[in-house]
Amino acid sequence: MSSLQQVSPTVRGIRVSPHTALQSLAAHITQEITQGAQKPFKELIDINSCSPHQAGMKPVSFVRQVLAVCLYPQLLEDKSLPVDVRLRAQSLLEVCPGGSVGSYTASSGMPHIRQSIAGFITRRDGGVSSYAKDIFISAGSQRGLMLLVKLLARGEGVTRTGVLTPLPCPHTLPMLLDEAGVTSVPYQLTEERGWAVDLDELHRALKTARGHCEPRAIYISNPGNPTGHVQDRKSIEEVIQFAAAERLLLLVDEVFQDSVYRQFISYKKVLFEMDEEYSETVELVSFHSLSSPCMGECGLRAGFMEAINMDPEVMQYLDILLDTDISTPVTGQLALDLMVNPPKPGDPSYDTYTQEILLARATMSQNVQRAWQFLDGLPGMSCQPAMGGVYLYPSLHLPPEITEQAKSLEVEADVLYCQRLLQEEGVFLAAGCQHGGATDRHYLRLCVLVPPDTLEEVLARLGSFHLRLMDRFPPANRVFNYLITCGRETHLEFTGRLSLRSPQSEESEQTEMTSVQQVNPRVRAIRAPTNLQSLAARVTQQDTQGAEKPFKKVIDVSSGDPHRTGMAPISFVRQVLAVCLYPELLEEESLPLDVRRRAQRLLGACGGGSVGSYSASSCGIPHVQKSIAEFITRRDDGVSSHPEDIILSSGSQTALSLTEEGGWAVDLEELHQALNAARGHCEPRAIYISNPGNPTGQVQDRKTIEKVIQFAATEGLVLLAEEVYQDSVYGQDKEFISYKKVLFEMGQMYAENVELISFHSISSACAGECGLRGGYMEVINVDPAVNKYLRNMQASSSPPVLPQLALEAMVNPPTPGDLSHKTYAQEILHTQTTLSQNAQRACDFLNGLPGISCQPAMAGVFLYPRLHLPPQMTEEAKILGVEADVLYCQRLLEEEGVCLGAGCENGQDDQNYHIRLCVLAPPATLEEVLARLRSFHLHLLHRFP
Repeated sequence: MSSLQQVSPTVRGIRVSPHTALQSLAAHITQEITQGAQKPFKELIDINSCSPHQAGMKPVSFVRQVLAVCLYPQLLEDKSLPVDVRLRAQSLLEVCPGGSVGSYTASSGMPHIRQSIAGFITRRDGGVSSYAKDIFISAGSQRGLMLLVKLLARGEGVTRTGVLTPLPCPHTLPMLLDEAGVTSVPYQLTEERGWAVDLDELHRALKTARGHCEPRAIYISNPGNPTGHVQDRKSIEEVIQFAAAERLLLLVDEVFQDSVYRQFISYKKVLFEMDEEYSETVELVSFHSLSSPCMGECGLRAGFMEAINMDPEVMQYLDILLDTDISTPVTGQLALDLMVNPPKPGDPSYDTYTQEILLARATMSQNVQRAWQFLDGLPGMSCQPAMGGVYLYPSLHLPPEITEQAKSLEVEADVLYCQRLLQEEGVFLAAGCQHGGATDRHYLRLCVLVPPDTLEEVLARLGSFHLRLMDRFPPANRVFNYLITCGRETHLEFTGRLSLRSPQSEESEQTEMTSVQQVNPRVRAIRAPTNLQSLAARVTQQDTQGAEKPFKKVIDVSSGDPHRTGMAPISFVRQVLAVCLYPELLEEESLPLDVRRRAQRLLGACGGGSVGSYSASSCGIPHVQKSIAEFITRRDDGVSSHPEDIILSSGSQTALSLTEEGGWAVDLEELHQALNAARGHCEPRAIYISNPGNPTGQVQDRKTIEKVIQFAATEGLVLLAEEVYQDSVYGQDKEFISYKKVLFEMGQMYAENVELISFHSISSACAGECGLRGGYMEVINVDPAVNKYLRNMQASSSPPVLPQLALEAMVNPPTPGDLSHKTYAQEILHTQTTLSQNAQRACDFLNGLPGISCQPAMAGVFLYPRLHLPPQMTEEAKILGVEADVLYCQRLLEEEGVCLGAGCENGQDDQNYHIRLCVLAPPATLEEVLARLRSFHLHLLHRFP
C-alpha cells in the first residue's frame, strides 16, 4: 500500500529525543498519584524545562489583564481593572483586523506589532536603528528558526547545507535541523571556561565539515541555552569576524536576554559598532520570544526574528515561506507588544509591573547561586556557574556500574539517572544527552526560575537520591574521559556525537557566499501569493492618512474570517478564555457560573494551572484530546474515537478538478483521469478532500463519500479529509456526514484498512476564531510505527495552549440547563441563519449580473462565482503579467474598496476565472459589498463592451 508507510526519508531522519520517554514516565507517575497510588513523595516536581508558570512562578499581571480584555472586550467597562490596562487593550483591538483577536493577520505579523518591536530593539541597542520591514513574527522562536533553515536547505551529500551548532545546544535544535533536511556541524563549547565559544574550535569544526557538507550558517545561543554562558563584546566580535571570513549566515538565539546577571549586549549592537566591512555585509538573523524568563509565557507561542543585511530578493522568499506557514496566534502577537512596550513611570500599572519583574529577576539570581553552590558541593557532580538564562547544566561523574547498567538497558546513563530520580523522588530533570555531546560525558539540566521553596524541595530530594546512589556504588579508581584522549583530538561527527578519528589532511575548497542568497530550490518553486492582501493594507493605510477615495473604508470579504467582517464571537468561548488568562476573574460574579467553573477545570488541565506553561505534550493537552474524542464519538453516532488518535496543532492546513456544472461535485471519472495522468510524473500517495467544499460550498452525500473511499482503497491512497466547515451545512435536504462515520459503516475490508486523517479547527463558521490558530487531526488506521514519525514532527514546537482551550469549548459547549446555554444557542442560531440567508441573497444577486455565473452553495462560508471577462481585459492582464481574475480584484479594490479572493489562488487554470467572497458577514455589510461590486462590474463591462 503506497501510503504513509513509506515515510519521507527526511522525516525518518528526525532523531527521537530521550526527553519523550522521560515525559511519558512523568505523566504516568502523575496519573498514579492522582489515582491514589502510594509514593515516597506527595507530588511530582517538574523543572526540566523553562516553563516558569508550570513551576509556580506568577505571570505578569499587566500582560494577562490586557489580553483578557482583548479577548472579552466587555471588560473595557470593568472599573476594577487599571485604566492603562483598558486603554492599551482598546488601542490593540483597534489594530486587529475587524477589531477582534479572532481575525487572521498578515503572515509576517501585524504592522503595529512589528513597529513596536523595532522601537524596542532601537532602544535596547542604544539607538542602533531597527525597521519594521526587517521584523518577522512567528509562532515562537523555534518556528522562525525552522523557516530560516528551510530557506537555507539545499543539496545532497557533500553539497547538503550544513549549520554549525554548539554542543551542548538547545534540545529542540537537533530535531529541527533533521526535519529541515540540513546537516548539523557541531562545535564544542569550552566547559572549563564556563561553556565559552572557542574560536579555534569553530575553525576546526568548519574545516572538518567541508568535504562532507556545505556549511552555510552558524547558530549561536546567547545567553547560552542550556549553559547560561553570556558572551562579552570581544567574543561576539570574534564570532562576527569568523562568520564574515567564512561567509556564514549568523543565526543568533537571544531569547534569554532579559535574564543576564551582568550586562547583555546584542549581536546586532556589536555588529553595527564594527567597521563597515562587517556592519554592511554580515548577514544576521536574531531571535526572541515570549518564552523569555521575565515573561515566561511559553504557552502563548509567539516570537520574532530580525533579519539584517539580507538580500531584498531573498527577503521576498522568506515572506513567501511565512505565507505557507500557520500565522502566529493574535493573542501571542499582542503579548509581544506588551513585552516590548511595558507600562511606563506614571502609568497606574507601572509599580506592580516593576515589582513583578524585579521579583522574577531577584528569584532567578538568588536561585542560580544557591543551586550552583549546592550542586557543585555534591560528590560526583560539578557545575559551572551560570551568567544568564534560567538553567544550570551540572556534569555527572557517574560510577562505572551505572554506565554499564545503562548500556545493558540501551539508554544513556544520564537518562537512566533521570528515570531513577523521577521514580524514587518525583523530581523531573532533563538529561544532558538531548543537547548533543559526548556519549562518555553525562549532564543534567534544571530550571532555576522557580519559587525558592520549590527549589529547596528539589535540591533536598536530588541530594538524597544522589547520595544514596553514590553510597550504593562507592568510588574506585575512576577515570573520567574528557575531550582530549590518548593525545589525539576528539572530532565531532555530524550526528551530534563524538568519535575518535584523525583530522582531514586536505582542506576542502571554500564555497562561494554561503548565505541565504542561495535559496532552497523548493522554496523558490513555491508560487508567490497574489498580494491582494498587501494592496488592501496599503489602500487602508492611505485611507487612514486622509487620502481621497471614492469609498469610506475597505471591506475585506476575501477569506473565511467572520470577525473581520463584523460578526460577533461566541460569548461563552471568549469568557472562558478571558478567565483562563486572568484567573482573578474567577471571582467576577458578573460572569456566568458555568463559565467560571469551566475555566477552573481547564486551568486544572494546564501545567502549573497556567495557560503560560508549555502544552503537556507536543500532541496536545490530554484533557482536550479526550474532549475532542468524545465530541467525534457523539457526532458520528457512537463510532468510537480515541484520545491517542487526536493530534492538536496550530490550525488545519495532486491537481484535481471538480465539476462546476454539477455544483462542484467530486467526479469519479475525473479522479481516475487525474491519477492516470499523474503516474509517470510523480508517485501519487494521497488524496485531499474538502467536505464541505472550500471554497465551493459543495456537500458530499454518503454515496459520493463511499465511492471516494473505495477509490482510495483500490489505489492505495491516504485519505486527507478537511472537514472544517462541518458546522455550516444549510443546503436543502443536505446534512454533514463525516468520512470516518461512512468508513466505519462500510465493513471490515475498508474500516480496518483505509488510512484516513481528518482535520477540523476553530476557524469553523460558527466558532470563527481564525486568529487564535487552533485545530486538530484524527489519525485512523495509520501504522503505529508511522504514527510515531508523525508525532516526532511535532516535537520541536508544542501547540499554543489558549487555542487548545478554545477547541475544548467549541467541541464541548454549554448544554441545556447551563447558565450560558440560552445565549450560546441564540448566537449559534443567529450565525447559521445569517449564513444561510446571505448565501441565498448573494447567489441570486451574482447570477443576475451579466458576465457572472454562480453555483449555489450548500455549506461553508464562501461563494465562488465564475467571471466571463471581456477579451480586452484578459489581454491587458497578460501584458501586466498577472492573472485576469487578479487584475479584476485589484481594480475592484482600488476603485470600490472591496477585497475579494482571486480564483487562481484556489488552483483554477487560466481559462477559468473566478472570484471568492465570504458571505458570513452582517447583512448590511454584505449589501454594501454587493452594491459596490455591481457598480464596478457594470462599469467594467461598459468600458469593454
